[in-house]
Amino acid sequence: MYRFFCTACVWLWLAVGASAAPPSSDPVAVVKAMNAAITARDLKAATALFAKGGVQFSVRPAHTGLGGAPAGVSTDLTGHWSTIGPVLFSATSGYKREVEIVDTRVAGDIATVWTRTKTRSERAGQPPRSDSFPEVYLLLKTGGEWKIGAIADDRRPNDIGLGGSAKP
Repeated sequence: MYRFFCTACVWLWLAVGASAAPPSSDPVAVVKAMNAAITARDLKAATALFAKGGVQFSVRPAHTGLGGAPAGVSTDLTGHWSTIGPVLFSATSGYKREVEIVDTRVAGDIATVWTRTKTRSERAGQPPRSDSFPEVYLLLKTGGEWKIGAIADDRRPNDIGLGGSAKP
């Protein structure tokens, strides 16, 4: 019996180990890992998947009605998530990101991953809010690892962290 148990454990270890490639070896796995890290509120793990000098492209401001001139359509990717992450996490009791992979293209050391991203945020005293929007991830392969070089989203404005109600 002991021998059977040991053999079964070795086979299980080999099966799991062989199928569990590190996320950096596959563009889709990197995108899924980044979104899982945000859901887990682990900004360090999420930003570790970003290429140095990465860019966030946003079609419209995240929040309407704040006044001032638009900051532009692009920001530093790590800076973007390092700024909004703490606001998002403090304003919600739960935040979940799920990505449905719509299309993936790999050409040499460049890959694009198109997603339909679904989010669900929970805030005290309010019903949960769900959103769905397209995102495009541009990944770059450097040093044998895929890193997110840019994210472009078409997300609607929201009121998370503002305490008000933003209308899309």
